Amino acid sequence: MKDMKDAVILAPGTAEMFPLEEGDEVKITSPEGGQGGDFTFLGFDQALTRNMNGLEKFGNALKLTFYADAGMKLYDGDGVPHLEVVDVHSDLRVDIMYPGCWREIYEDGRPGCRDLLSEVLGVERKQLTGMASFLVKCSVDDDGYVFSEVDSEPGDYLTLKALRPVKLAISTCPDTDLQANPSDLVVEVRKG
Repeated sequence: MKDMKDAVILAPGTAEMFPLEEGDEVKITSPEGGQGGDFTFLGFDQALTRNMNGLEKFGNALKLTFYADAGMKLYDGDGVPHLEVVDVHSDLRVDIMYPGCWREIYEDGRPGCRDLLSEVLGVERKQLTGMASFLVKCSVDDDGYVFSEVDSEPGDYLTLKALRPVKLAISTCPDTDLQANPSDLVVEVRKG
Protein backbone atom coordinates (compact mmCIF):
# COMPACT_ATOMS: atom_id res chain seq x y z
CA MET A 1 0.00 0.00 0.00
CA LYS A 2 1.10 3.52 -0.71
CA ASP A 3 -0.25 7.06 -0.89
CA MET A 4 -3.06 6.79 1.64
CA LYS A 5 -5.56 9.58 1.04
CA ASP A 6 -6.72 11.76 3.88
CA ALA A 7 -9.46 10.17 5.91
CA VAL A 8 -13.02 11.13 5.02
CA ILE A 9 -15.42 11.49 7.94
CA LEU A 10 -19.02 10.42 7.22
CA ALA A 11 -21.53 11.74 9.73
CA PRO A 12 -24.66 9.65 10.45
CA GLY A 13 -27.13 9.78 7.59
CA THR A 14 -24.62 10.93 4.95
CA ALA A 15 -22.90 9.29 1.97
CA GLU A 16 -19.89 9.77 -0.28
CA MET A 17 -18.69 8.26 -3.56
CA PHE A 18 -15.11 7.00 -3.92
CA PRO A 19 -13.69 6.33 -7.41
CA LEU A 20 -11.33 3.36 -7.12
CA GLU A 21 -8.78 1.81 -9.45
CA GLU A 22 -7.88 -1.87 -9.54
CA GLY A 23 -5.89 -2.76 -6.42
CA ASP A 24 -7.07 0.19 -4.31
CA GLU A 25 -8.25 -0.69 -0.80
CA VAL A 26 -10.88 1.05 1.30
CA LYS A 27 -10.92 0.77 5.08
CA ILE A 28 -14.18 1.78 6.82
CA THR A 29 -13.93 2.21 10.60
CA SER A 30 -16.45 2.87 13.36
CA PRO A 31 -14.10 4.74 15.76
CA GLU A 32 -16.63 5.07 18.57
CA GLY A 33 -18.47 1.79 17.88
CA GLY A 34 -22.20 1.33 17.56
CA GLN A 35 -22.46 2.64 13.98
CA GLY A 36 -22.89 0.61 10.83
CA GLY A 37 -23.40 1.55 7.21
CA ASP A 38 -24.04 0.49 3.65
CA PHE A 39 -22.16 0.42 0.38
CA THR A 40 -22.86 -0.29 -3.26
CA PHE A 41 -21.58 0.16 -6.78
CA LEU A 42 -23.53 0.48 -10.01
CA GLY A 43 -24.60 -2.95 -11.21
CA PHE A 44 -24.05 -4.68 -7.83
CA ASP A 45 -26.20 -7.82 -7.82
CA GLN A 46 -26.94 -9.08 -4.31
CA ALA A 47 -28.67 -12.26 -5.46
CA LEU A 48 -25.88 -13.31 -7.82
CA THR A 49 -23.29 -12.42 -5.16
CA ARG A 50 -25.05 -14.74 -2.67
CA ASN A 51 -25.14 -17.48 -5.31
CA MET A 52 -21.52 -17.12 -6.48
CA ASN A 53 -20.16 -17.04 -2.93
CA GLY A 54 -22.33 -20.03 -1.99
CA LEU A 55 -20.87 -21.96 -4.91
CA GLU A 56 -17.32 -21.00 -3.93
CA LYS A 57 -17.81 -21.62 -0.19
CA PHE A 58 -19.99 -24.73 -0.23
CA GLY A 59 -19.36 -26.13 -3.73
CA ASN A 60 -23.10 -25.95 -4.30
CA ALA A 61 -24.87 -23.26 -6.33
CA LEU A 62 -28.12 -24.01 -4.50
CA LYS A 63 -26.71 -23.12 -1.06
CA LEU A 64 -26.53 -19.34 -0.61
CA THR A 65 -24.57 -17.10 1.73
CA PHE A 66 -26.24 -14.25 3.62
CA TYR A 67 -22.93 -12.56 4.46
CA ALA A 68 -19.79 -11.53 2.60
CA ASP A 69 -16.91 -12.62 4.80
CA ALA A 70 -13.18 -12.09 4.25
CA GLY A 71 -12.12 -13.54 0.90
CA MET A 72 -15.58 -13.30 -0.66
CA LYS A 73 -16.26 -11.17 -3.73
CA LEU A 74 -19.09 -8.83 -4.70
CA TYR A 75 -20.40 -9.33 -8.25
CA ASP A 76 -22.33 -7.43 -10.88
CA GLY A 77 -25.25 -8.88 -12.84
CA ASP A 78 -22.90 -10.46 -15.40
CA GLY A 79 -21.03 -12.41 -12.72
CA VAL A 80 -17.99 -10.13 -12.84
CA PRO A 81 -16.38 -9.48 -9.42
CA HIS A 82 -15.82 -5.80 -8.63
CA LEU A 83 -14.85 -5.86 -4.95
CA GLU A 84 -13.34 -8.33 -2.52
CA VAL A 85 -13.87 -8.29 1.24
CA VAL A 86 -10.29 -8.36 2.54
CA ASP A 87 -10.94 -8.18 6.28
CA VAL A 88 -13.78 -7.71 8.75
CA HIS A 89 -12.31 -6.80 12.13
CA SER A 90 -15.50 -7.22 14.16
CA ASP A 91 -17.85 -9.80 15.61
CA LEU A 92 -20.42 -8.33 13.21
CA ARG A 93 -20.74 -9.06 9.48
CA VAL A 94 -21.22 -7.68 5.99
CA ASP A 95 -24.84 -8.46 5.12
CA ILE A 96 -25.72 -9.11 1.45
CA MET A 97 -29.39 -9.94 2.03
CA TYR A 98 -31.14 -6.74 3.16
CA PRO A 99 -32.04 -4.34 0.30
CA GLY A 100 -31.47 -1.18 2.36
CA CYS A 101 -33.90 1.39 3.72
CA TRP A 102 -35.65 4.19 1.87
CA ARG A 103 -37.33 7.50 2.67
CA GLU A 104 -40.88 6.12 2.67
CA ILE A 105 -40.32 3.84 5.68
CA TYR A 106 -39.49 6.76 7.99
CA GLU A 107 -42.30 8.84 9.49
CA ASP A 108 -40.09 11.94 9.40
CA GLY A 109 -39.23 11.40 5.71
CA ARG A 110 -35.45 11.37 6.24
CA PRO A 111 -33.45 9.82 3.42
CA GLY A 112 -32.69 6.13 3.78
CA CYS A 113 -29.43 4.53 2.70
CA ARG A 114 -30.84 3.78 -0.77
CA ASP A 115 -31.69 7.48 -1.19
CA LEU A 116 -28.26 8.58 0.05
CA LEU A 117 -26.32 6.13 -2.11
CA SER A 118 -28.28 6.74 -5.30
CA GLU A 119 -27.80 10.49 -4.86
CA VAL A 120 -23.98 10.30 -4.59
CA LEU A 121 -23.87 7.91 -7.57
CA GLY A 122 -26.04 10.33 -9.57
CA VAL A 123 -28.74 7.78 -10.42
CA GLU A 124 -32.39 7.23 -9.57
CA ARG A 125 -32.99 5.03 -6.54
CA LYS A 126 -34.65 2.34 -8.68
CA GLN A 127 -31.33 1.91 -10.52
CA LEU A 128 -29.63 0.51 -7.40
CA THR A 129 -29.73 -3.23 -7.98
CA GLY A 130 -28.07 -4.19 -4.71
CA MET A 131 -26.24 -3.04 -1.63
CA ALA A 132 -24.41 -4.44 1.35
CA SER A 133 -24.83 -3.42 4.99
CA PHE A 134 -21.73 -3.61 7.17
CA LEU A 135 -21.03 -3.98 10.88
CA VAL A 136 -24.54 -5.33 11.34
CA LYS A 137 -26.17 -8.19 13.21
CA CYS A 138 -28.89 -10.24 11.51
CA SER A 139 -30.62 -13.52 12.12
CA VAL A 140 -32.71 -15.93 10.09
CA ASP A 141 -35.55 -18.06 11.36
CA ASP A 142 -38.48 -19.92 9.79
CA ASP A 143 -40.47 -16.68 9.56
CA GLY A 144 -37.94 -14.31 8.07
CA TYR A 145 -34.76 -12.29 8.17
CA VAL A 146 -34.30 -9.76 10.98
CA PHE A 147 -31.82 -6.95 11.70
CA SER A 148 -30.79 -6.36 15.32
CA GLU A 149 -29.28 -3.31 16.98
CA VAL A 150 -25.79 -2.44 15.73
CA ASP A 151 -23.47 -2.78 18.71
CA SER A 152 -20.06 -2.74 17.07
CA GLU A 153 -17.02 -2.17 19.25
CA PRO A 154 -14.94 1.02 19.06
CA GLY A 155 -12.42 0.60 16.25
CA ASP A 156 -14.30 -2.16 14.38
CA TYR A 157 -13.61 -1.96 10.67
CA LEU A 158 -13.80 -3.68 7.32
CA THR A 159 -11.47 -3.48 4.33
CA LEU A 160 -12.54 -3.83 0.69
CA LYS A 161 -10.29 -4.21 -2.36
CA ALA A 162 -11.22 -3.03 -5.86
CA LEU A 163 -10.74 -5.82 -8.42
CA ARG A 164 -11.34 -3.38 -11.32
CA PRO A 165 -12.12 0.33 -11.63
CA VAL A 166 -15.31 0.99 -9.68
CA LYS A 167 -17.25 3.89 -8.16
CA LEU A 168 -17.93 2.81 -4.59
CA ALA A 169 -20.68 4.63 -2.67
CA ILE A 170 -20.63 4.40 1.14
CA SER A 171 -23.22 5.68 3.63
CA THR A 172 -23.58 5.74 7.39
CA CYS A 173 -26.83 4.09 8.40
CA PRO A 174 -29.47 6.79 8.96
CA ASP A 175 -31.68 4.56 11.14
CA THR A 176 -31.39 5.86 14.70
CA ASP A 177 -33.30 2.86 16.14
CA LEU A 178 -30.76 0.33 14.83
CA GLN A 179 -27.61 2.21 15.81
CA ALA A 180 -26.48 1.70 19.41
CA ASN A 181 -24.39 4.87 19.14
CA PRO A 182 -25.14 7.01 16.07
CA SER A 183 -21.68 8.37 15.26
CA ASP A 184 -19.23 9.01 12.45
CA LEU A 185 -17.57 6.47 10.20
CA VAL A 186 -14.03 7.03 8.91
CA VAL A 187 -13.20 6.03 5.33
CA GLU A 188 -9.57 5.71 4.18
CA VAL A 189 -8.53 4.88 0.61
CA ARG A 190 -5.12 3.32 -0.01
CA LYS A 191 -3.90 3.33 -3.58
CA GLY A 192 -2.80 -0.10 -4.85
